[in-house]
Amino acid sequence: MNVLMCIIIQILVWCGYSLVLYLSHHDHSFYETVLLVMFSYFNFLIAVRFISNKTTGINLTIFFTVIYVGGRIVFL
Repeated sequence: MNVLMCIIIQILVWCGYSLVLYLSHHDHSFYETVLLVMFSYFNFLIAVRFISNKTTGINLTIFFTVIYVGGRIVFL
């Protein structure tokens, strides 16, 4: 149950990241990369909070980060 709640919250955080990118569409790619790292770290902190195993948390965070970045590359 905790993993499912973590997944839902991480998806919502990535939706928030998409909104932030939409609102700041004139920024340089460096700042978008810094935001990506910040949101990934925030997702990692959420995963560690909900899942007591840090390895599972980092794997889940990396998985969703790769899914998000891959989806942006494919659909843009």
